[in-house]
Amino acid sequence: MGDFLKELGKHFLNLALAVAVSLVFQPVVQGHFNLSLAFLAGFIYLNLLGLSFILMYWGNRLEDRDKED
Repeated sequence: MGDFLKELGKHFLNLALAVAVSLVFQPVVQGHFNLSLAFLAGFIYLNLLGLSFILMYWGNRLEDRDKED
C-alpha cells in the first residue's frame, strides 16, 4: 500500500506541474497573461502539491511500519 500511495503522490505532483505550465507559463509566453487565471492556477497548483506530498509521506510511513514488523 505504501508504494501505491507514493506513486499516486508522484502522479499528482506531475499533474501539478502540468497545471502550472499550461495555465501560467504558456499564457506568459504567448502574451495572453490573465491575473485571475494565474491566481486560480496557483491555487490548484498548491493544492495538488500539498496532496502529493501528503500521499508520499503516508506511503513512506506505511513502508517504514511494514519494515518494523
